[in-house]
Amino acid sequence: MNRSLFAAFLAATAFTAPAHAACPTDSMTPDMYFAYVEGIQKTLTEQGFRPGVIDGKIGPNTRSAIRAYQKAAKLPVDGCPTQELLDHINFSQPKVYGPGKR
Repeated sequence: MNRSLFAAFLAATAFTAPAHAACPTDSMTPDMYFAYVEGIQKTLTEQGFRPGVIDGKIGPNTRSAIRAYQKAAKLPVDGCPTQELLDHINFSQPKVYGPGKR
């Protein structure tokens, strides 16, 4: 019986964990994190992805736009705002655009 309860607990927590739990932000200061998110939001907007309001905060629209970009760019899809993602968005050639934007 204990094993089945443990298995049920693991299954329940696996689906309730936030999608951004694995994002590597531990080494970033709050100002640095804000700057990365804001830069990512600005550039995603320019390239046709829709992160919502450019406010330096990671919300569901920003995370969704990051995932859409990562998928379109054939990158690992995790929705995390990182320096590597910002560099890819800014410097990759050819540019990756969202639906209907070229």
